Amino acid sequence: MTLSQRTSRQISLGMKSEGHYKKAARTYRKSEQYTKMINLYPILQNTLIECKDENLVI
Repeated sequence: MTLSQRTSRQISLGMKSEGHYKKAARTYRKSEQYTKMINLYPILQNTLIECKDENLVI
């Protein structure tokens, strides 16, 4: 079996239920990764404000 054959069998194009995604969101919001991301938001926001008028692309 080739990689492309194996990959095509593993990929499902169907979506899961809305309930599944809501449960996944609730679980993620309780995760350590989410907490870390939320705690970094003020740093990101301040950095974007500081760089607003900078010419970052030459």
